[in-house]
Amino acid sequence: MTAPTFSVVKGNPTDEELAALTTVLAELQTAATASAGPGERNLWGRPSSLRHPDVFNPGAFANINYF
Repeated sequence: MTAPTFSVVKGNPTDEELAALTTVLAELQTAATASAGPGERNLWGRPSSLRHPDVFNPGAFANINYF
């Protein structure tokens, strides 16, 4: 037997409500898996060639004092 995918922690849903919830979650998972192809990447925050791509210092603001 497999472990349940989700659990209801409050309320008393009927079998039909649980079946509807399971169907909706399965469809959302299928859509998310289909839309996220292996070649798609989120390049947010990547230095562009128009700016200075060699200037990146992750510790540049490590010593800022906040009042």
